[in-house]
Amino acid sequence: MNTFKEKLVLKALSNIEQECPVLAPYLARVDRYDAAFILQKLSSFPHIIKSTILFQAFNKPTPVERNRHILATTKTLFSLLPAKLAHLFFCSDDEISLKAKECASYCRQIAISPEKVNFIHYQALHAQRNESEFKRTSSLSFRTANITNSETNSETFASIRPTTNEFDSEFALAKQKSLYEYLSNFAMNIGVSPISIENNIEFAGSIKRYSDNRWWLRRIRKLINQANEKAAILLNFVNSKRQIYASDVTTRNRIAQHTRNENLLSSTYILNEQGQRYSLKEISDLNVSNPKIRKDELLCRARGFENLAKDLGHEALFITVTCPSKYHRAFSKSGAPNPKWQGLMPDQANSYLNQQWQKARAEFKRQNIAPYGFRVAEPQHDGTPHWHMLFFIESEKLDALKAIIRHYALEVDGNEKGAAENRCDFKQIDPNKGSATGYILKYIAKNIDGEGVGEDKFGNDSLLVAQRIDAWASCWCIRQFQQIGGASVSVWRELRRLRSMFKGESNSLLEQARSAADNSDWQAYTQAMGGLNIKSKDRPIKLHYDVNVNEETGECSQSYYDGELIQKVKGLWFAGRTFVTRFYQWRLEKA
Repeated sequence: MNTFKEKLVLKALSNIEQECPVLAPYLARVDRYDAAFILQKLSSFPHIIKSTILFQAFNKPTPVERNRHILATTKTLFSLLPAKLAHLFFCSDDEISLKAKECASYCRQIAISPEKVNFIHYQALHAQRNESEFKRTSSLSFRTANITNSETNSETFASIRPTTNEFDSEFALAKQKSLYEYLSNFAMNIGVSPISIENNIEFAGSIKRYSDNRWWLRRIRKLINQANEKAAILLNFVNSKRQIYASDVTTRNRIAQHTRNENLLSSTYILNEQGQRYSLKEISDLNVSNPKIRKDELLCRARGFENLAKDLGHEALFITVTCPSKYHRAFSKSGAPNPKWQGLMPDQANSYLNQQWQKARAEFKRQNIAPYGFRVAEPQHDGTPHWHMLFFIESEKLDALKAIIRHYALEVDGNEKGAAENRCDFKQIDPNKGSATGYILKYIAKNIDGEGVGEDKFGNDSLLVAQRIDAWASCWCIRQFQQIGGASVSVWRELRRLRSMFKGESNSLLEQARSAADNSDWQAYTQAMGGLNIKSKDRPIKLHYDVNVNEETGECSQSYYDGELIQKVKGLWFAGRTFVTRFYQWRLEKA
């Protein structure tokens, strides 16, 4: 038997040079047993991971430490994905789509088969009956079992068959519950979080979700993309010297996703009852899905805040907040691993920044401080997020604002070397030397399309940097831009849909707001909406929602999964009246 195993090892090693040129130089330096161990642990990984692990391992002083490093690293990498998805490490987005279709098809085949559903239901009832029987018999120690297991199982299974009619709603609901639990267990084995029965989600809607390719695709894509990125960060691929901001595989998959979306939008049309027909690509190019329009709108709003601050005599402050050293994987100058890193990932770093910001906002409220402006989240070279904030505030409250933000920025590990100098930075903006909007302009452009920025501080082209930052934000589900204070941008966009004055409303706040929105005047719009520091519920103009009704059939639109009535934005609400801004009904049509 041992001879047979040795022959298999020798045969495998003899083909290494052709099958895996990355492993061959390293395997030539060890005996055949260590070579077999290395081959077993690393064969499923792509070449770049193999070479990185081997380079690190063979720099260890002893063979024992070398093998321990290989074992520990591969174990950590495989813990990032469940066993059933481990083969998808560093896969393409097309392979992720195939896996999602496979999972949805499996669930669908079970859900549409009455025989399988009945079997699952009876098995669930049988398990419940056995569990309750065990609890009951264990509490009655004087009873003895004198029948065989097969007889017990047969009698128990027969006794749980329901006498209720098959079409009884209560029995149908019980079967749905059993099927839901079975499919939820399947999802958990894949590594996907199961659906919770809450917020009007019922068993039928959950089963429909489990049977849908799109539901699986969103979750599996997020799971695998984040696992890939975690592996790249763990191996120190993501840094200023190698793959800046995001790994190559994540960036490549994000670009492929954009390309597919563009093709889908170009081949899908919307048609209304007036015969107007447009491609979704044409519509997308006219709203904030278009990077140029998104950037222009953000700058317009920032400029509006700045003009408002000038009129009110408020100060402008630019703030940068970074994470403690334990969140940073690598040094920016050399790209070398940071020994203080504790395995924390970018999403955890952003959660830390959010938690500290929530504490700061609570203190703002206690001290009656209400800054307004914008917050931009962007990655540092190793993917660790940091925040840039442009705030406007009353002069007398400026020092208090700084003290609060600095306190919470240094609350965690504030005594470590360099924290006081680098963790939190303030730049008070002198309007005589430059525009406040100009301070945030490059951060907005860099994080959207990179146009006009040139190169980043590491010498990378801004257009390529924008692609990697987009991949980073998509992978970690990080919100890049957030408005702090001010009026609703959704109402602003809805007002911009109208190009004519409201009849009889020329002197009202409604017409003032519409005119300001139509002329891209965020300052005038904010004033018409009641100014700063006003709760949304107290603003004069709000969105109006209503159900979608098909005028031809009289049917109301329902949600795809749960069949609930869908309420969509139909217009605006002002002074107890509704003003319709969406006049047509649109339907999709494939090319």
